[in-house]
Amino acid sequence: SEPAARGQSRADTDPPPAGAMPLLHRKPFERKRPPADLRPDEHFFYCRVTNEIFRDYDEFFERTILCNSLVWSCAITGKAGLTYQEAVESEKKARRNIQNFPEPLIGPVLYLAGRTRRARLHEVCDDVHAYLHNRFFVGETVEVLRNSGARLQCMILEVKPPPKENGMMNGHTQSPPAVATETIVISDSDEEPDTPKASARNGKRPTAIDPSLFKYKVKPVQQERYESVTVKACQISRKPTLFSRERLKLFLKLHCELHNGVQRPKATSVIKYKVCEKSFSEAFPDDPPAFASSLPTPQRKPPKSRVVVSPLVSPVVSPMDAFVSRPVIGVDQYYAAMEREKLLALREEMQAMAYEKAKLQRAQFDVMEAARRREREEREREREELRKMMEEERLKKKEEKERQKMEREKEREKLREEKRKHAEYVKLWRKPREDLECDDLKELPAPTPVKTRLPPECFGDALMVLEFLHAFGELFDLQDEFPEGISLEVLEEALVGNNADGPLCELLFFFLTAIFEAMAEEEEEVAKDQIAEADTKDLTEALDEDADPTKTALSAVASLAAAWPQLHQGCSLKSLDLDSCTLSEILRLHILASGADVTTNNAKYRYQKRGGFDATDDAGMELRLNHPGLLKKLSTTSIYDLSPAEKLKILHALCGKLLTLVSTRDFIEDYMEILRQSKQEFRELKAEQNRRERGEAAAKIRKRKEEKLKEQEMKLKEI
Repeated sequence: SEPAARGQSRADTDPPPAGAMPLLHRKPFERKRPPADLRPDEHFFYCRVTNEIFRDYDEFFERTILCNSLVWSCAITGKAGLTYQEAVESEKKARRNIQNFPEPLIGPVLYLAGRTRRARLHEVCDDVHAYLHNRFFVGETVEVLRNSGARLQCMILEVKPPPKENGMMNGHTQSPPAVATETIVISDSDEEPDTPKASARNGKRPTAIDPSLFKYKVKPVQQERYESVTVKACQISRKPTLFSRERLKLFLKLHCELHNGVQRPKATSVIKYKVCEKSFSEAFPDDPPAFASSLPTPQRKPPKSRVVVSPLVSPVVSPMDAFVSRPVIGVDQYYAAMEREKLLALREEMQAMAYEKAKLQRAQFDVMEAARRREREEREREREELRKMMEEERLKKKEEKERQKMEREKEREKLREEKRKHAEYVKLWRKPREDLECDDLKELPAPTPVKTRLPPECFGDALMVLEFLHAFGELFDLQDEFPEGISLEVLEEALVGNNADGPLCELLFFFLTAIFEAMAEEEEEVAKDQIAEADTKDLTEALDEDADPTKTALSAVASLAAAWPQLHQGCSLKSLDLDSCTLSEILRLHILASGADVTTNNAKYRYQKRGGFDATDDAGMELRLNHPGLLKKLSTTSIYDLSPAEKLKILHALCGKLLTLVSTRDFIEDYMEILRQSKQEFRELKAEQNRRERGEAAAKIRKRKEEKLKEQEMKLKEI
């Protein structure tokens, strides 16, 4: 719609280039132009703040210090005591502040500023603001106070003046017609005629209409369903954020300048916003205001002569009178002419600058063309030299390859000869021959003597017992008897010494306790796993079909020895009190009773759990059969008084007894399984490592081949 087309928009209030630069000591600052003879390959110093270049470092340093000094001021707000960067930021902030200055007010503001007669900008601002404070113009967006108290954004479509009443026309009194006279007054004074006073002679100065009498036709901006209405001036107001005294002062400071002691709008602004092409009555139906003047009144000289010309007599006008009586040019017209002259001079200056710039560009182009020509020639020369070098390099590499090929052939021939000699040597070395005929014999290392009290023939057996205790001590709770462990010195003391409370007693306590506890556990398992009597009888008969009479007799003797404690002591052998005094007899009875646990009741258990264990497999029975004198001596002699060899035989028998137990067999099998798993894991890890090494070797070979291919491609490209 038409009202929407005439809506308010942001005014382009960007200042001209001359005002877009901070002021240095409150004077315009001009940047240094680039030198006309600047070469493309020349080095210079660049000032980022002012966008200038300097050949001399001292000038660059002085300009940098000047930019950081507090001698700059904002060209728009007039704020002083700033650095160059702060002044630029202040100007940008001021421009942003007036970017949304109402466009319908731009023309009237510039027009009213041109009618003022003030030397100071704030006085011009006061005059214009006082006039515009209660007057609103066509196309302006305002807030209308509705009857409900709400405010509505509306656009002014028309300004209606008050009606004519009692000889009043738009609030002005009609002046009586002036008396027509035929007298023409010609003044030859050098002073310009005072137009306002001359007009005052003919009538009174028109009085401005009260702004509250105007009415405004408005239409809402956003709500299209409302029709246009006419409201009073008291219902209309502007937004303070769009129009205020501060924003008006910034706007006038951008678009006004001091001309002949009077603040006038700039010619560029007048031309840009077409102020002269519009009439003030189009924006507001009232006579232009006549503002008061603050300029000093010049003293008038008395007129030199007055000529009264009668209407009946033709006046004789001299050349001087004709010059004096020419129409007087107004101040506004004179100012416009001066601005046109300035624009023409500026245009000529810009044309001269464009010519100089084109000349400089041509010179730079010639210099750059010569530089490019020299660069092309240099590249051609370098390319030719590179081609020659590549050819020489190719010949050298070819000769090097031939030489390397011959060397490799010699190396292969030498390697074949060495392999042949090595094969002959290996063939000769593999022939059987005497040890003394070998040529790689070495002297045996000097043995280290072991200082011990044991007889030499008993040393190996003692080490076997010590190794057994280290291997199976944890299984049979060796730390209960020997918290600090057992060593060769402790075992030596047990075998050589005869102290009843010595380590031998504790060692035998350990063996007998472990044997009795293990046998008790096996008896419990036999009782739990015993099958039906018929099945047991069948299995026993199957196992005893080829029973040896000797084994039967030995088992019977062992059974009698096992029953002796029950008959004479009233309890089993393992229930007797075991101490250092009863140790020898209990040990003797245990050896005599060895093999008594081999009965028909546990035949199946022995067959399944102990690998078909029988009486002759018992280490105690073996000791009884092989060394009967030892048991006979033990019946009259204490265990502590036996010789080291005899003690070792008894310890060997006890170790063998423990090795035939089910718990020991299970312990050994568990560790064998762990050993097999460890070996399998080791083989897998080794195979994985071999695969990884082969993969890495293959990757290295592949990478080496790729590098060679890349080198060959680069050489081909260079050629």
